[in-house]
Amino acid sequence: MLMTQKVFDFLSSFGLMILGVVLLFVGTISFAPTPTECQYFFPKSNPRVVIAAETPPAVLPESKPAVPLAVNASNYSATMTAFSAFVMDEKTNTVLFDENADDIRPLASISKLMSALVLMDLPMKWTATTTVLETDCDSSDHHLAPGEIYTLNDLFSAALVGSSNSAVRVLARVSGLPAEEFVARMNAKAGNLNLKSLKYFEPTGLDSDNVGSARDIAKLLKEALRFDKIAQALNTGECYLHPLNASKAKRVWSTNWLLTKWVPNKFDAEDICGKTGFINDSRYNFVVRIADADEHKIIVAIFGAATNETRFSEARDLAEWAFDKYLWPDEDGYDDLAR
Repeated sequence: MLMTQKVFDFLSSFGLMILGVVLLFVGTISFAPTPTECQYFFPKSNPRVVIAAETPPAVLPESKPAVPLAVNASNYSATMTAFSAFVMDEKTNTVLFDENADDIRPLASISKLMSALVLMDLPMKWTATTTVLETDCDSSDHHLAPGEIYTLNDLFSAALVGSSNSAVRVLARVSGLPAEEFVARMNAKAGNLNLKSLKYFEPTGLDSDNVGSARDIAKLLKEALRFDKIAQALNTGECYLHPLNASKAKRVWSTNWLLTKWVPNKFDAEDICGKTGFINDSRYNFVVRIADADEHKIIVAIFGAATNETRFSEARDLAEWAFDKYLWPDEDGYDDLAR
């Protein structure tokens, strides 16, 4: 009986061991999921792509200045009677010549450029008419007479073509602005244009306290010529005034002797726009835009020349020198200078 119990215990232990081995074996076996079971996947990375090094940007050609360049280092050697002179390229404001260009001097009738700019800002009815008053007339100005009736267009021509002081006074009077306000606007416009040397006390230039520099006057002419009405007047060699209460027209010549060819020059009249000025304190002033045959435009300012004629001849000679000394970007040989 005792032996039988021992055999039973042995067989039970062995059986349990066998069962454990079987269960362990079964646990290591995996089964493929059926189609209805959920499947989980980790995302797959895209195939590795070899990125080539970036192509270096193309090398751009060096930029070249678009300003006139001097052909040589020669200086202007002609004798000048003017106290100051200035030449600049109109397109780029490049200074081509400077002789005391920042000296402050009386402007004389070049003041009328600023008066014209103020008028451009106002709602002037140029076909309207007005009567010239005794108080408008300057004794040295023989273009207008008291009692004559003109259109404002005719008065504008008289002011800029013939440099009529009387005409400027009439236009300022009928502008709708009090005299003080008109002058205040002249000075305000000078400030807005950053022409710091320009100071005005009245619209004609007869007052020697109307002052400025040749440099700023050159810039003022450039601004004024933006307006077709001003440019047309400054390019008019002669015109006729038509007083509406008189039967005879009055012929007015431009005070610009380069334009009328009374001082000989090689420039086309259509390429000459300028304004003169003279009082005893200023001597003879002149500012002009001139173009060469290739339409390169420069502005020349002459302040304080000794005579009426020399202001024009000195401006002409400076212009010829500038066109000979400098090359513009569209001219042969410019690229060699720009290197």
